[in-house]
Amino acid sequence: MSQNYLNRYLPLFHNKRKYLYWYLTGIVDGEGSFSVSFKRHPNLKSGWLVDPVFQVYQHKKHREVLELLKEVFQTGSIYQKSDTHPVMVYGIHSLKTIKEKIIPFFTKYRLIIKQKDFLIFKEIVERMDRKEHLTKEGLKKIHQLALKMNQQGKGRKYLAIE
Repeated sequence: MSQNYLNRYLPLFHNKRKYLYWYLTGIVDGEGSFSVSFKRHPNLKSGWLVDPVFQVYQHKKHREVLELLKEVFQTGSIYQKSDTHPVMVYGIHSLKTIKEKIIPFFTKYRLIIKQKDFLIFKEIVERMDRKEHLTKEGLKKIHQLALKMNQQGKGRKYLAIE
């Protein structure tokens, strides 16, 4: 994060860390997503890779909001959504990091709009941490849960896990 940005924005939250956290929760409630994708993977026993992802989107002129998230969580990456969109993405793809940083944060600083999706996401991450996704029944249950997220799975390429 640029020192200029730190000097400009972080003093607003001096000695008020919880307000910073609530501010970021509001940003995520509006511009974030908790998602779980399923990708065919022939080298895995189940044939599927389960990939939980936490992301936040911002126009490139507001990249500093994403930098602030990266600073608070001390992890993640920021990248451009595509060559044709002026949108930046802050993303965390690591199951371990999601379990250790994202889940505890949003358990304490509760979302409003995306709370239901977060709770399903949390359950999926917990099931994956218990290695349930490595069994056929566990994978099916995780897939069923994921279909309840984000507008009930609209746009999912694979509607059934065999």
